Amino acid sequence: MGTFSDGILGGFSGSVGPVVGSSWKGIKVMRGKPHSKRRKSTDGQLRQMAKMTLMSGFLCPLKGLLNSTYNSVTVRMSCFNKALSYNMRNAVTGDYPAFTVNYEQLVLGRGDLLNVKMLTAVSSSVGTISFIWKDNSNEGSARATDQAFVAVYCEALNQWASSDKGSLRIAGSYTLDVAAFRGKAVHGYIGFLSADGKFVSTSLYTGLVNIL
Repeated sequence: MGTFSDGILGGFSGSVGPVVGSSWKGIKVMRGKPHSKRRKSTDGQLRQMAKMTLMSGFLCPLKGLLNSTYNSVTVRMSCFNKALSYNMRNAVTGDYPAFTVNYEQLVLGRGDLLNVKMLTAVSSSVGTISFIWKDNSNEGSARATDQAFVAVYCEALNQWASSDKGSLRIAGSYTLDVAAFRGKAVHGYIGFLSADGKFVSTSLYTGLVNIL
């Protein structure tokens, strides 16, 4: 507790909030209260921080996409943080400190909208990847006007390519330009958004594809 020696406008000794008052060679001085030393992090905290560092850096380029594809399952937190939290729990593998991303378990969109069936991803022309599926419009929650969102990750270049403006479900296919990944392998993902953006399908992993 601080005490004022000359009224409210005078000097004081002790601490008041974040400020410490004292006297030095007869001169009244004030200084900031020193920060308390942080306790050493536990092993569990270190593991969580390592997972967060890995996954946040990995997903950051997709923040714009994730704001749409995690919107239907987000409550009292940002869409990106929801995606981060889910994938930290489910898509990180290995032992601390050598954690890595489990690409097959990564989920770039979550929701109850029905995804497509008989899905394949191929690179049949130079610098492109095509996602091909069987149209299942009007099956359950699926509608012909649902729009595909896709993303591909090139591990060799540590880069993403994505689009939330893919073909409609009824089209049965969508081709993404990935010229920057020519000659490289990419991991692919696809999901669907309803026409009004309110409903999202849980994304599917389409496997590893070598880009021509």
